[in-house]
Parts: sequence; C-alpha cells; structure tokens
Amino acid sequence: MTENPSDKDKLREPVRTLIWGIVWIIGGSWFWYELCGNPLSELALIRRGQTTPGFIVDTWEDVEDDDMGRSRWFHGATYTYKLPDGREYTKRTKSGSGRLKEEFSDLKQPYPVVVEYLPENPAVSRIQGDGSDNIVDWLWRKGGLGSILFALFVGPGIYLFVSGVRNIKNSRGGRTVRFR
Repeated sequence: MTENPSDKDKLREPVRTLIWGIVWIIGGSWFWYELCGNPLSELALIRRGQTTPGFIVDTWEDVEDDDMGRSRWFHGATYTYKLPDGREYTKRTKSGSGRLKEEFSDLKQPYPVVVEYLPENPAVSRIQGDGSDNIVDWLWRKGGLGSILFALFVGPGIYLFVSGVRNIKNSRGGRTVRFR
C-alpha cells in the first residue's frame, strides 16, 4: 500500500515534535547530571568509602557578571591522593559557587586534606566533607531536590515526546506507524 503525499505531510509536524522531545530529554538529563553529579557514586562513597591523606595542589577562582550586573564567583581545586598500594591519583573538584577560602587563594605549597575513595574504583573520590555525609542528607539532596530538578529539566521533553507519539497515532487514524 502506498501513501499519498498528504499522509506524509500529516506526519511531518508530529515527528518533529517527537524529535524535539528526545532532544529535550537528552539535554535535560545531561544538564541535570552536570549540575548534580552521579548520585550513585556519592551513595557508594557514603556507604563504602575509605579515607586516605591527600593534598590540594592547585586552586582556581573566576568571576562573571550576572544579568543584574553583580559579580558571581566560582572556584575549584585540584587534589592528589595516594593509595596504600602506592597508586596515585589527581582529580578536580566540581566548580563551586562563591569565593575561594582565603587560605587557598594564593596556594604556595600543597594543603593537606582527607580524601574519600572507593576501594573497588579508586578514581571515584572526593575531598572529605564535600557533598552528603550520610544517607538522610543524600536522600534529601539527591532524592528530593535532585528529583525535582530532574523533573523540571526533563519534563518538557517528556511532554513533547508523548505529544508527538499521540499526534502520530491520531494522524494515522490509530493505525501502526511504519517509517520507510
């Protein structure tokens, strides 16, 4: 059975809506992941994390002007740590908002810290005290607030996706859609 051009024209807009829904879902998921990080890694660090001495070896600070003309500060650090078996790792913290603490602004020598890491995957680490320190705090930050942020970022994409599927079905009279 061949389709007439009007059937293809009826599908053009619903398919476009469906594709934009997928783009929003992927973009929203990526943005949420960049903002919140991997919640499972943080949970694993809370439950099974080991500690080892480490050092902050470098810091950075940056300022931007917001829409109102005010300054917004961001900062981060590079830290190193050595495992009991001798393996060494160098990692960067996520960018934090606010000014860098004064003792880190002109780092002349490595600053000692305690680093938490996963014994089965030592590349997963954080400076102790960075992030959630117990399950209840993790549930609130990642489960509660993280879910709200995820819904806000991905919700429009889900709406567009479902709307596109519904419109495709309606334009085909409820028949199965076959893409050629």
